[in-house]
Amino acid sequence: MFSKIREFARRHHRKFLVLGAVVGGGVFLKRFAEQKFLQWQEKEMNQLMERSRKQQHFESTERTCNLTITSVTPQLQTTLSKTLDSDSITLLLKNKAPNKKDLWEQLKIIAFSRIVSYIYSHTMLVILLRTQVNILGAYLYRANQNPSDVELELNPDVQNQFLSASSFSLSSGTEEFCQMVERVVSSQVKCLSLKDSLTLVDLERILQDIHHAVDLELEQQFNGSITGFLLPPSQESSSTPVDKMMSETREILDSSEVKELLTSSVKMGLTCILDKLAETMPLLTDKTSADFVHPNAIGVYVAKLIPVLNNFIYQDVWNDLLLRIDPLRTFGANIYESFSSQG
Repeated sequence: MFSKIREFARRHHRKFLVLGAVVGGGVFLKRFAEQKFLQWQEKEMNQLMERSRKQQHFESTERTCNLTITSVTPQLQTTLSKTLDSDSITLLLKNKAPNKKDLWEQLKIIAFSRIVSYIYSHTMLVILLRTQVNILGAYLYRANQNPSDVELELNPDVQNQFLSASSFSLSSGTEEFCQMVERVVSSQVKCLSLKDSLTLVDLERILQDIHHAVDLELEQQFNGSITGFLLPPSQESSSTPVDKMMSETREILDSSEVKELLTSSVKMGLTCILDKLAETMPLLTDKTSADFVHPNAIGVYVAKLIPVLNNFIYQDVWNDLLLRIDPLRTFGANIYESFSSQG
């Protein structure tokens, strides 16, 4: 019997070898596949946790940015009111100064300059702070992920030095910008009489004309760049972390994307202001009627509009909207993602 088994094994030994190889290979492949699957599963889990940590860090950076914007808004309002000063002129008018007509003309120019500067300056400040805070946030995220890399280390003094550069925009930068806007507005409204009655459509046309004129002035005098109004003049280049981040900030602010973002955001700002004026203008007219009158058909004298335009800089309607505008939020998110993914 054993001889028959040996004879059977001898005749079919090749088949046994092939079968053994197939079975052994199958077991090996199964174990290999299980190992690879576990490695893939672990990698996916790590990536998911990393994305979650990154998202939480970005959301924290976003909250910090919004709080920073809100905290510096009063300082910007103060600069606007001092640079485009209407209070001193109003006081002269109350004291019955002899050059009453000239003073009213100055008030007219200041009123329109204020409303345009209000929209532009707040938009520019938001663009600047979203750029700076997201660059800094991305660097801090990379530093947390690579604690052994000393080049990524940013101490609090470096962080404060970088962010403090924005203080230029709240003082000298805004002052210079307001003066430029005032020159543009002066030429745009010189033929506008204080006795002219303006409808909402008329106001929209005037503000749009000023908007186009300001954009043209920026393009002709500053090549469309707003960097000179937001950051102090650049110093000699060096390799310090602050200089590197400042250089990156300037590069972003000089980009065509920022030019387009500023233009589209200012258009939204004008629409926002006109919506508020549509609520206010019916209260300024002398005409009373029981019938409904469309806001676009209501005319208000320029002299009556001046105080309303002057006081817009103290309202938060545009500031609140700026924090929610999707293109501006996406702009900041793209900066964070780009800089946090480097290296």
